[in-house]
Amino acid sequence: MHNVYQFMAISQLAERFPADSWWAKFYKDFSEDDLVAYYEGDLTLPSLDLDWGMPFPQQDKTILIFINGHLTVDNLYNLETDGAIGLMVMGNLMAKNIAVGGQEIYVHGNLTVENILCGSYNHGEAIVNGNLQAATFVQDDEYRINVNGQRSLQCIVNIWHGDGIFQELPIRIQDILIDEVFLDEDEDEDEVGFSFASLVQIFKEGRSALTHFTSVPQRTIASSVYFTHHSINAENILKLTTCILMTPDKPSFDLTEQDVYFMIQRAHTNADGDKRNDSVYMKTSQYHYFIWLNEDQSVSLLRKTLEEEAEWWDITESSQAHLVDIHDHWLMLLTCINVAELYLHTIEIQYVRQIFQQSAIQELEEDHDGFWDGSKCYSFRQAYLDEDGDRIHARIEIQTPDEAYYFYTLENQSYVSRYYQPPHYYGLQELSYLNTRQWEASEQYFERFKQFMSQNFKV
Repeated sequence: MHNVYQFMAISQLAERFPADSWWAKFYKDFSEDDLVAYYEGDLTLPSLDLDWGMPFPQQDKTILIFINGHLTVDNLYNLETDGAIGLMVMGNLMAKNIAVGGQEIYVHGNLTVENILCGSYNHGEAIVNGNLQAATFVQDDEYRINVNGQRSLQCIVNIWHGDGIFQELPIRIQDILIDEVFLDEDEDEDEVGFSFASLVQIFKEGRSALTHFTSVPQRTIASSVYFTHHSINAENILKLTTCILMTPDKPSFDLTEQDVYFMIQRAHTNADGDKRNDSVYMKTSQYHYFIWLNEDQSVSLLRKTLEEEAEWWDITESSQAHLVDIHDHWLMLLTCINVAELYLHTIEIQYVRQIFQQSAIQELEEDHDGFWDGSKCYSFRQAYLDEDGDRIHARIEIQTPDEAYYFYTLENQSYVSRYYQPPHYYGLQELSYLNTRQWEASEQYFERFKQFMSQNFKV
């Protein structure tokens, strides 16, 4: 294999090293005996072993492989993670499996890994100037991956804590990796007995270390469906105005899904003494809709265009063909409330209040301080009044292995509000009621939080 490369003193390539690479920043004094294996053009290999002396036994001074093009390789690996041959690819790097550590892997373009990307120990780092896409990222200790472009990691697992995330949902590492990569015994009961050497050996043999796992089983929540039919009638309007989102302190609630705005209002007398009926307002990309319940329990429908001077038209008696749009949005609204009724009852407000009464929580020195369980961080913010006198509500924050956040906030009387912040993004978002995967993830992460609190603080 070594005959395809041109061997030269590494000092001859020093000016071509990207400025953000280890080689440009830290390695200045090269011996003339330190060699780089240089390849001009695109290269395809069945495997590449980066352990010292392994790929180039006749050139044991090789400390870097420099590919001036794209590299396609089935399996890229090295066993020794205290130090190994560096790899610099000036194009894209495409691999089926990667298990490395102890050196810099620099990819000027995109890094695409079909199966497993595993970085071991804290002596190595991967720098990807473009995008990173991998089916499974196996985190081993403190290996670093810096990506300038976008990350797309379908599954992330933390081998020391034994869990991870698969398509936003928590997952056990044993469900992802085959038994062969786990040790029979482990001295630390809190850690998974993982063998990096076994993983490398599997790649050397050209085999896969992934199980046939395809999805995380979702829990079955014991709850009846809130809306049993989709009719626009008095029964469903009354259910909307008495659902969990309608808190006792306010006569209405609103939500937005797929750019459609909904406001649901229960019957009440406003501050001016005017009586308001139970009603539903919708604003779509084309129309305003207004649905309200009359005193005799009949339902009226109005519609108007978005023009400023537009007038309301009674569409109660319109044909079903002309009501398709309003029925589609009505069905979406009922679906959202079904999800809210399914999930928002499961976390008790009293339990969250008890959490904030724990001495261990109250003694945290600063807001957002918390606890680390090996793969997730649990932080807390006590309620307080800000400089304008506005009340900032208490909340629990859970940082997941992929650096997303789930928030659980005490801001109303009926339920614990939930929010989400995507990985590598700043700013809270409301959970979409149509994204049941995120709701399920928020549920499962909170269950793990409760287990952690029970084991460590007897909550």
